[in-house]
Formats: sequence, structure tokens, C-alpha cells
Amino acid sequence: MSIAVAERVPETLLGDLAWIKSLQAGEALFWQGDIPSAVYQVVEGFVKLTWASPCGRETISELLLPGDVFDVPSCIDGSPYPFSCKAPSNGSARVAVLSRSALLEDPQVGLRCQNRLVQQLRRQRSTRVACPADKVEVRLSRALLYLAESQGQRAGEAVCFNLQLTRQELAEWIGTTTETVIRLCSDWKRRALIAWDRHVLTLTNTRQMAHMGQAA
Repeated sequence: MSIAVAERVPETLLGDLAWIKSLQAGEALFWQGDIPSAVYQVVEGFVKLTWASPCGRETISELLLPGDVFDVPSCIDGSPYPFSCKAPSNGSARVAVLSRSALLEDPQVGLRCQNRLVQQLRRQRSTRVACPADKVEVRLSRALLYLAESQGQRAGEAVCFNLQLTRQELAEWIGTTTETVIRLCSDWKRRALIAWDRHVLTLTNTRQMAHMGQAA
């Protein structure tokens, strides 16, 4: 897989040999089954890791935020990527790229990436966005809070952020249907829990949203 690169990015965990790759909305960085050629770190925006079932249905397994690294395990052992990586449908992203050969030749970079992966794993376990045992409204409230905390601007009890995921992507992420996400969001708008203007989403009462996210 060829990798288009641009400016040098010395300030990332990946070191002085890393380069920037810009992704347009919906653009894939790599596909499930590709042979690894690099390790990556999100610089701006976020990217989604998606898994395609044998029947072709795509599910979002994880969202990676600025500072997150991926996919170190595949890059180290050379196994094909178990997922695809794409920019969200409504937003662009920028990632730092370090070739597989450079990673394998620099154990310090590998150690920094390993430490960051531990932090990411702890964050994933603490958020439990898409826990299938929880009700859909619980999962959706956690997902919106997760995005708000990482991207939003707070004003009192309200948080406003640019929602770069479509309703379909939200549904894929939390394991439900697009129709369910639309129904819940319409209900929450009616109850003044959220406001939605094009791609800008406002959680008007984060305390109530957090309470919903803690429900069993």
C-alpha cells in the first residue's frame, strides 16, 4: 500500500521520521485485510476503525482521538489489518505516519506507542460506550458525552461540538439501527436535552445526559 505524505511532524510520539497524511471526509487510510506498512497517530480530528462482517455489514469498533496510536500490533507482527480505518463521513482528519521498518528499528518509539496503547485501553474500559448489555439510550448518551468531552466547548451545563459522524455511523458505533438513533434524537430534541443544527450538536443538559449514561 502506498502512503501519500506531506510535512514532517517531529512533535508526535512517532519521532522525527513521521509524516502527515491528510484524510478527506470518508476517505480510507487502509482497508481490512491490507498488509501493514506503517504505524499511525491521530494529529487532528478523529478516525474510525470499522470491521466488515462476512455478509458485508460494516460496524464501527472504535473511534480514535488526537494523540491515539494504531495499529502497533499488526505493524509489529506483520499480520493483515483486522479492520479498516477511515475519516468520519462529515469531517476530515490528519494522522502522523511512521513506516513499519522505522518502527521496528527504534525500540524507544515502540515503547512510547505501547504506553499510549495502555492509556487508550484504560479509557475504552472506563467509557464502555457500546456495551451490548446496556439499553440503547444509555449507549447513545454515553457516545454523545464521549464526543462532547473530547471535542466540545462548554457553556454552563451545555456543551457544543461539531458532530462529524452521521446518524448511521452513530448507530454502527453503538450497535443499533439508524432508525433507532433518529427516533431517540428526535425525542431528546423534543425534551430539550439536545439541539441539532446541521453538523453542530449541543448537549443542553450534560448533567441529565450523564445520569442517563449511568442507568442500568
